[in-house]
Amino acid sequence: MKPAIAFLKLIRFPNLLIIAFTQYMVRYCILVPGLKGTQLGLEQYCLSLPPEGLELIISNVDFFLLSLSTVMIAAAGYIINDYFDVRIDRINKPEQMVIDNGIKRRVAMGAHVVINSIAFVIGCGLSWKYDFFYPGTFIFGISIVLLWFYSTNFKRMFLIGNVTVAFLTGMVPLIIALFELKLQTQHTGHCLTLAKTTFWPLFLVVLVFAVFAFIVTLLREIIKDMEDYEGDKENGCNTVAVAWGITRSKYIVALLTVGVMVLLGLIQLQLYSVHEMKSFWYFTAGLQLPFLILVARLLTASEKKHFTFSGGLTKVIMLSGICYLFLYRSEQLQHIIDLTNLLKNAN
Repeated sequence: MKPAIAFLKLIRFPNLLIIAFTQYMVRYCILVPGLKGTQLGLEQYCLSLPPEGLELIISNVDFFLLSLSTVMIAAAGYIINDYFDVRIDRINKPEQMVIDNGIKRRVAMGAHVVINSIAFVIGCGLSWKYDFFYPGTFIFGISIVLLWFYSTNFKRMFLIGNVTVAFLTGMVPLIIALFELKLQTQHTGHCLTLAKTTFWPLFLVVLVFAVFAFIVTLLREIIKDMEDYEGDKENGCNTVAVAWGITRSKYIVALLTVGVMVLLGLIQLQLYSVHEMKSFWYFTAGLQLPFLILVARLLTASEKKHFTFSGGLTKVIMLSGICYLFLYRSEQLQHIIDLTNLLKNAN
């Protein structure tokens, strides 16, 4: 295997693209229309606000660096995970091994240290520039630490490794909102006070999206435990699949998936009540249907390839959830136009 191809495989390059894509979607499909909507509620209290709406404060270059630091920390996490998983991977997926099969162990460890160091410096620099130093440094630092301990300890412990990865996945969109909305609050604090409002409704949208990412990732991680059952058991890992057994684990994941479908159904009822039919049908075809297929596949799964398919399906569901933000942006901007016209006609 050529070193360049091996390295891209080692850092899970497609996954890194999805991370960056997610953060840009949050920026342009949630925050941008959300800030424009907030403008309508603030302009009567603050005449100094720009007529075109509240603008993003973090520049495009700095946002690229913020996303780059997140992607680099994830890449370093993938590297160290494979570094400590050599023995397990020889059993679970020998054909996919990269360490000692294109990338030497010492090179992998060196790359892990260098990539993490650069990412941490970038993150700290941005945190300092935007007056978010202590919380920002903590977020970047704890992410690096958690990924290290996930690879060395957590993934071998019951449920802790699964929750760790799910939590860090949920932080991918949240960190964008934390940086931007903290700055927006500083710049428009007096207007927010006069209007007796906050950016909490906008943050809540990102939080719901982050919770969705957390839940889907948790499901995927437990499914991956079932897929890697043999190697994990032989190497003394107390994963969910090893502790509960394959049969019990797949029924529990199926039950959790049904619970997620119920929650999505409640959201759909709300969408239906306000005549958001495009979102309603997107949820049905893009989320509910894949979840239903996932439940059916899990309940009948008996071979490793079945769990591989199920794990891949959770990635499709995650990507479908991310792509929904295109529709969300379109609908929110249309609501803003309609409300603006209504206010003009009222005046």
